Amino acid sequence: MKLLRITLLLPIILLSLAINPAFADEGPVEEMKMFVEAYNKQDASGVADLFHEDGKLLPAGKPMISGREAIEAYWKGSYDAGLSNIEKTSIEFVVSGDLAVETSSYIVTFKDLKINGKDTLVWRKSSEGEWKISTDIWASDQ
Repeated sequence: MKLLRITLLLPIILLSLAINPAFADEGPVEEMKMFVEAYNKQDASGVADLFHEDGKLLPAGKPMISGREAIEAYWKGSYDAGLSNIEKTSIEFVVSGDLAVETSSYIVTFKDLKINGKDTLVWRKSSEGEWKISTDIWASDQ
């Protein structure tokens, strides 16, 4: 009788483990922290490394910036001009397979100014299984 119970319960237990969110990919949670850390260190290379080779920046009122090298140059120029810090508050975070979308509000420090805004980052898993930023779009509230 015990063997019958185990035989009947085993598939149910295994199925529940397979669909349990605790065992699922939580998405780029650590990478999101790494983005803020690199940004706040003014590490343009560190920020750019979090992007896919063909990643894109879509800054408000400016042309699209494509490719990791161009993204690094953009952030280096921004830091040199006085950009120094970001505080992000997550509004929504959705993961579906190899894609994740992060929507946040932010406060950036530019010289002596605090600028509020919102952004959306699209994260995509690379062929190596690493989460990388595919697209970053933002707009200030000012």
